[in-house]
Amino acid sequence: MLSGLLNCGHCGAGYIMISASRYGCSAARNRGTCDNRRSIARTIVEARVLNGLQHHLMQPELVSEFIRTFQDEIQKERLATLAPRTEDERRLAKVVKEIDRIVTAITEGLFHQSMKAKMDTLKAERAELEARLSATPAPEPVALHPGLSDIYARKVADLAATLNAPDTRSEAAKLLRRLVDRIVLHCSAPRRGCTKRP
Repeated sequence: MLSGLLNCGHCGAGYIMISASRYGCSAARNRGTCDNRRSIARTIVEARVLNGLQHHLMQPELVSEFIRTFQDEIQKERLATLAPRTEDERRLAKVVKEIDRIVTAITEGLFHQSMKAKMDTLKAERAELEARLSATPAPEPVALHPGLSDIYARKVADLAATLNAPDTRSEAAKLLRRLVDRIVLHCSAPRRGCTKRP
């Protein structure tokens, strides 16, 4: 899950899996150019990273950003859905105006034979547009779900489960990489303690 994100706080090299369950500095293990021989359990690193993410992701400004992004995405989808309807409404308004102009011309005694053919065409187009519009009713205004911040909190709380579930792990790991640039691991003991402890 964290492959490629972990770095040694002592030399800056990457941390790699040195066993089935532990990470260690690649420079210390492979090249001997770093004194940091300490290793850390994969489960401990993952738990700390996820706990840190859960804490930071629940900051009020990030919750607000989530809600704003959610609203923007819903609005984009809504506009994409509305685009054909808006075009039909615009065209219908134009057709109705053209019909009204012809009717006005006729009532003022300006009838010409070509007006009848034009009127028939416009009436057919108006009927087609009205039928299309009635088949696709206007969408309801977007109302923000009242529990959206609770949904966000649940998603953040479920982060660890999502990252560890076999069917979502790969996709969740990609999302995690968009949230985290790198993770630097520092020894909690003095430097000489780092060099002596395997």
